[in-house]
Amino acid sequence: MKQIYLLIIALSLYSSLKAQEISGSWTGYISVGAHKIRLVFNIKKLTDTSYTSTFDSPDQKAFGIPCKSTAVKGDSLLIDIPTIGGNYKGLWNKTDSIAGLFKQGTAKLTLNMLRKKADEKEEMSKAIIRPQTPKPPFGYFTEDVEYENADKSLHYGATFTRPNTIGKYPTAIIISGSGTQDRNGTIFNHQPYWVLADYLANNGIAVLRVDDRGAGKSSLGPDINNKTSLDFSYDVEASLNYLETRVDVDKKHLGLIGHSEGGIIAPMVAARRKDVDFIVMWAGPEMGGAQTIASQMGVTLKNQGVDSTSTLAFKDLHFRVLSLFASSETKEALDKQIAPLFNTWKSRQSTATLAALNMHDDALANALKMYNGLFDIGWFRFFINYKPEIDLAKVKCKVLAINGSKDTQVDAKSNLKKIGEVLAESGNTNFVIKEISGLNHLLQTAGTGDVSEYEGIEETISPNALKIISDWIKMKTR
Repeated sequence: MKQIYLLIIALSLYSSLKAQEISGSWTGYISVGAHKIRLVFNIKKLTDTSYTSTFDSPDQKAFGIPCKSTAVKGDSLLIDIPTIGGNYKGLWNKTDSIAGLFKQGTAKLTLNMLRKKADEKEEMSKAIIRPQTPKPPFGYFTEDVEYENADKSLHYGATFTRPNTIGKYPTAIIISGSGTQDRNGTIFNHQPYWVLADYLANNGIAVLRVDDRGAGKSSLGPDINNKTSLDFSYDVEASLNYLETRVDVDKKHLGLIGHSEGGIIAPMVAARRKDVDFIVMWAGPEMGGAQTIASQMGVTLKNQGVDSTSTLAFKDLHFRVLSLFASSETKEALDKQIAPLFNTWKSRQSTATLAALNMHDDALANALKMYNGLFDIGWFRFFINYKPEIDLAKVKCKVLAINGSKDTQVDAKSNLKKIGEVLAESGNTNFVIKEISGLNHLLQTAGTGDVSEYEGIEETISPNALKIISDWIKMKTR
């Protein structure tokens, strides 16, 4: 009995000592639609009262994302991650689990985590090899480079690729979509920007692909929470300035390939810089932020089983409310406009629609809270208010606008039509509009085109899409 009693005391003491140490790697899953994404927090103790941490998203092959602050008080954990506009709040059981909420923008997702062993963390970091991911030896010259912007406030890490032979080559900068991405555009174990650069380099075209601020070897820079697409367009200019210094770049044929948000940043830069010879708008949201976000919400509701009538009703409401952001200088001014619009909309909906959309008595209060949260995000407010057609109308260089017919993030038909109309009306006659049947937002051959399919598709970019982009650039830079 004495031995058993001592064992119980020893186990209790061990649990108590273990409960005082939260350092280590913790992992869990968030649900995004039908898809589950693994997240990892690596917590390190600095002193008895201070901690630091980094953040990993293994499924997107993103590791070591810096966290601004890590606070542990009793059983409460709070980690701030400004790089992605998010944070994590959790309750620790003082041993091996943390239950909490992961927030990014206005999204609030349950994230319950368990302590991971070293070998499990190593296993998660192993890359899934995709057939199109480039493998050495490469048939072209590749160089990792670093450079700074004009006032030295930002440092960039990038990879430059070109054909092996000595010469001057037409060169394109790949501009990433929304969110912090590395130079390869890594998402769900795919590396589309590297696959594209590999194809172009093998076809006589040089490429510069660049880490976004806070990713890879690019610095985060000051006041990251308030940066917008306009700020990121000046990062592209810094990359153009760097290319101007290289002897292997044909400075008469400098171009931009912008994906998604990058598809509206490319025209921003081309409208200002006369040294931009061509741009490729890959799934560019030319209809504007309000229409793009409303359309994406429609896809989400449809995937959740909401009927088409109710989905259309909410899309209409969402678009009209987001359109009010441009005329609202404060959240209070926004609220004054939302309330009557919302109440009028609600009064016109059927009982079935209100039930399908979970519109209860507190619906207005919940709506105001949601839109106030969006208003606080500088990037989002700019994206909603920005009118892409203004800059696109100033673009006089060659333009290829390309999108997949099954894109559920940026509708192909409406956005490509708008691009063609703006360019034609502004007098630009040197453009091609191309919708490719069966492809999604990443230009993968898709089933439904939904985001949940991206990881399960073996193909990174359709060979047909790669050829279309490459052939067009070669033809326009002869």
